[in-house]
Amino acid sequence: MRHKTKVFSEEIKVTVISWKDERWSADRETLAAINEMLNKDSKRKSNLFSKLNPQTLLMWLFYGVGFVLEGVKFLFRKITRKI
Repeated sequence: MRHKTKVFSEEIKVTVISWKDERWSADRETLAAINEMLNKDSKRKSNLFSKLNPQTLLMWLFYGVGFVLEGVKFLFRKITRKI
């Protein structure tokens, strides 16, 4: 990256910032080889918790607790009405 500052007068300073645009390209076989090499080195977590979203687990826990509580309330009302 180059910085060039030119003074045209005492009051105005102009700063130009430029960079060289380098783009890299590869064919499909090279990209496949690079991806294979990267995937070989990376370690993947295979436990159950990493596969499931914790927010979803918490939501289903609340659904389960609510289902059990409503079932208990329903049975309690049925029993008390028969007495």
